[in-house]
Amino acid sequence: MTSKRPLLVLAAGVLVIALGVVGGFLVFGNNDDTPGVSGVVKEKTPSASTSGTVGGPDQVIAMPANAASITLEELPPNYEVDVPQTFAMTVSTFSSSYWFTSDKEGNEKAKEWKILDGFQVYYQPTGLVAEVLTGSPYIHVETYKFASVDGAKDAWAHFNGFVSRTNGSEPVEAKPLANDSSAYRFIQGTVSVSDTVAVFHRYSFRRGNFIVTVVTWGGENYMNIDAARNIAARIDDKLLGKSPATEPTPIPTPNFNGLGSR
Repeated sequence: MTSKRPLLVLAAGVLVIALGVVGGFLVFGNNDDTPGVSGVVKEKTPSASTSGTVGGPDQVIAMPANAASITLEELPPNYEVDVPQTFAMTVSTFSSSYWFTSDKEGNEKAKEWKILDGFQVYYQPTGLVAEVLTGSPYIHVETYKFASVDGAKDAWAHFNGFVSRTNGSEPVEAKPLANDSSAYRFIQGTVSVSDTVAVFHRYSFRRGNFIVTVVTWGGENYMNIDAARNIAARIDDKLLGKSPATEPTPIPTPNFNGLGSR
C-alpha cells in the first residue's frame, strides 16, 4: 500500500484495522514549502541512546538492503512481522512512495540517484494495541542502497528536507550517527480509543551509499527517540561490519532495471 500523503510512516490500512484509529491520525501533516520545524524539542524523557558510531567510513557498501535491516530475532520476543507490509522494493514501489509528489517525480529521482536496492519491514507487537498501551511500539524500517555516495547524499537532502518541511514535524534531541543523521517526532491523536497520546518518532541516517530510516509509533508516556535510534545504531553496525548481517527469509527480488549502472 502506498500513499501520496506524507506518512511518518505506518501503513494506514494496518493501523486502521489493528488499532481502530482514523486515517487522519496517521498522516504527518500537509507537506509544502513552508518550514514545519523550529527549534529542537526536549522530550519529557531525554534521550539516553549513545550507541553507534558518529562519523567514520563514508564509502560504497556492497551488502543487500535487506541484510542491513533489523531482524525479528533482534527484537523482543513479543514481536512479529507484518508480512503484507514487508517487501523488497521495485522502481514502482519506490517511485510511488510517500517521499514523492508523483510517480513521475519518483521515477526521475530513482534514475538521478541511481538507486540499486530497497527494503521495508514492519514489526508489530503480538498483542497489537494492547501492548502499545504497555510500552511496545509498532516499528517500521526502510533501507535504501544507491550506486554511489554522491547519489545517497542527494537522496538524503531530499528525504531530510521532506521531513523537516512537514507541518507538525519536530526535531528532537538525539546523539548523531553515521555520516548524516536526523531525529524527529510527530504527536497526533491517541492510541486507539484510549486517552493515551500517540506519537511517531523517526530516526534516519546515511552511511556511505545507504540511507536508513526507522519509525516507531506508540504512547507518548512510554516513548522517546531512543527506541528508533537504538535500532538505527544496530543497523549501522551491520553496515560497518561490526555485527553480522543476515538476509531474511527469501522474498521476490526487486528489479531496478539497471539504474545503478547508468
